[in-house]
Amino acid sequence: MVLLTRGKDKALLEKLAALGVEAAEVALLEQVDLPGLARLPGLLREGVDWVAVTSKEGAGRLLWAWEEAGRPPLKVAAVGEGTAGVLAAGGLPPAFLPPRATAQDLALAFPPAQRVLFVAGDLAGGDLEEGLRVRGVRVERLTVYATRARALGEEEVALLARAQVAAFFSPSGVRAFARWTERRPKAACIGPVTAREAGALGFPVVEAENPGLEGLLRAILQALGT
Repeated sequence: MVLLTRGKDKALLEKLAALGVEAAEVALLEQVDLPGLARLPGLLREGVDWVAVTSKEGAGRLLWAWEEAGRPPLKVAAVGEGTAGVLAAGGLPPAFLPPRATAQDLALAFPPAQRVLFVAGDLAGGDLEEGLRVRGVRVERLTVYATRARALGEEEVALLARAQVAAFFSPSGVRAFARWTERRPKAACIGPVTAREAGALGFPVVEAENPGLEGLLRAILQALGT
């Protein structure tokens, strides 16, 4: 059985089901709004050169703020097809996606810009900011949500115990899984940072060759031996 650990990946569940793979979801993490979110509509109304967002959760909050601000013209750079999909569904398709779905690649390939507003979660790393500043771009980081481990029910914990492959989307998800059980199933990881965390905590790791949901699907199938 494959366990998806984010709780927001119906399309991936459906793809696995179509391939005859048993799969389930348990959201190991939850997000809570931070005071920075209330500042975001005003910043968007004032106008920024570019906005960068690297997660589905950040994309959802950016959409809320964009609506609150009256839908001003906005150029958004995003990481990953999942994040891009959230933005597009809300009427704000990203103006730029990097060739690989990592913050480091976004910084390297970012279009010419003077100022970038980074709409972030509390666990977002510094690769994007550091990479842009090296290029002389002014970056303002606005932390709008925090990620916390969820309290799981008995049925959810039982699913962790059954998993042959756990699909991980973030280092914090890996840590949350490890806190609930000593089991270490194969870990299919969406990108290199998540893979490093899984390896450090004793999981046998299969890393997606191309960060993103399609790459993760292939890593899951590789971990299953199919």
